[in-house]
Formats: sequence, structure tokens, C-alpha cells
Amino acid sequence: MIREALASLARQESVSGMISRTPLARDLVERVVGGDDLHDVMPVASDLADRGFHLALEHMVPSVEGRAQVSAAIDDYAAVVDAVADAGLASVSEVIVFAEALGQHVPGSDPRGALAELARSASARGVGLQLGTGELADLPEALAWARDLVDSGTAVGVTLPAIWRATEREVVAWADGRVRLVKGAHGGGGEVHRQPLETDKAFVRCARTLLRGAGHPSFATHDPRLIAIVQDRAAAYGRAPQTFEFAFYLGRQTGEQDRLLAAGHSVRVYVPFGHRWLERLVGGLAEQPTGIASAVRSLLPV
Repeated sequence: MIREALASLARQESVSGMISRTPLARDLVERVVGGDDLHDVMPVASDLADRGFHLALEHMVPSVEGRAQVSAAIDDYAAVVDAVADAGLASVSEVIVFAEALGQHVPGSDPRGALAELARSASARGVGLQLGTGELADLPEALAWARDLVDSGTAVGVTLPAIWRATEREVVAWADGRVRLVKGAHGGGGEVHRQPLETDKAFVRCARTLLRGAGHPSFATHDPRLIAIVQDRAAAYGRAPQTFEFAFYLGRQTGEQDRLLAAGHSVRVYVPFGHRWLERLVGGLAEQPTGIASAVRSLLPV
């Protein structure tokens, strides 16, 4: 219920503007969001890379409702790829794209073709491209596009949510590829685990499958229990720390990020940026509800 209420607030630009003008809130936002645009986020990305972290950059594009907005979103994604490559960060960076922003629901658009073009461009510049998750009902179609690209030799990664029951089947198919495993939120469509404990168990089962594969999986969780289990299973399967990674949102569990990095693990920091920062912040409620809820509450005007 908290998540839905905050999401409603997040869609109100006046609320975001009011929060951004509050000094204390602005300081918190700067710790968890990379900024409003590429000019803001690149210094943040460079600093993280200098400290030894890998990066996942998500430009929070506006809601896409027409072909002009689709074209703008594609251009925005391409600009992020170019900025990362121009900054010399290609080898440690991924750019996150969403099928809905590529026009998955916009008549006359070609989201499959747009994903292919972005993937080829990113590959040519040595930048990773990762397909994010939106509505679960739309995920099978987007995964099929990604699979066709991989099968044809074009690199692209996928994000799979443990809450979705079909993910346990999908990780088998993607075990030799690039997968970012998340707990996920129920975004509509598809059979899902209804209890948090069941989602956690599914996350562990999926992690085991990925660690047995030949790919380079990314485990995106702030839950110390799940992190410890992944470390234990990786050791049991003989996986070296640099053959898989842990992923965290910018500004969250920074002590754990530093600890894992110091222990020789590959750690990727997920850096969202753009004017829709409050919506993205709220999106973390499903993964770390208590911490994020209190953080977002502290941003809201009294």
C-alpha cells in the first residue's frame, strides 16, 4: 500500500520539483540518483569506475505514448552508449533499455528493430546493453527478441525477476548468457510468487542454475542472506569471484558494496538518472521496502 501511494506521488512532477528544492532531500537524492541528465551522471559514473566498480546506467525516459516519444527515447539510449564509450568507460559499463520505451505498445513502432540497432551500436563501441524488465505480461516477447539477437551473434543481456514463476525456466535457457537476476515486483501478467519467502527461495534456485552455467550472471539484491548464499554456492561450484557479480542501487548498502569489492568480487552499481528520479526511487520498494520507504518518506514535504 505504501508503494502504490508513493508511486502515485512519484508521477506528479510538482511533487518531484518540490522535493528537489528541499536542501536535505536534495542531498539524499544526489546519493541515490545520478542526476537529471548525461552531464550530471558521467562524473558520478567516472568516480565509481575509478574506485573499481562496474556500472549499469539507466536513463529514466518519460512515458512513451507516441512514435515521436519512441524516437526520442531511442536517441536518448544511443546517446548514453556514446557518452559511456567516449568517457572510456565501455569495458565496465552496461546501458539499461526497456522494451516499452522502444515502442512495444506503440502502433507503427519497431521495438524489435530498435533493440537490434542499439545492441549492434553498443557492441561496436564495446558497451554492454541490458534489457530491463517492465510489465511481466510483456516480458516473454522482449526476451524472444533478445534471444534472436544472441542467437545471431549480437550481444545483449536480459533482466529476469525471481518473483515471476517462468524465470526458473528462463534461467536454464539463459545460463550461458548475460543475466541480471532481481527479486522483482509484480508488474501485472504472468504467474508470480505471492509470498516474499517464496520469491527468496526462487531467487536462490535461479542463482544456482546461473552459477552452474557458463555465463557471467549478475545478482542484484541488497539482502545479506541472499548475498551470503550466492557466495557459498559459487564457492561450492568452483566459481571464481570475477566470473559473476553482485549489483546494488547507487547509494544503498554502500558498506556491503565496499566489503565485497575489497574481498575481490565484481560489484556493479546501478545508476538511474533523469527527471523521473522519484519514480525510480519508489521502484526499489519491492527489493528493500523498509529502507526505501523511510528514505522516500524523508523526501516528502511535511
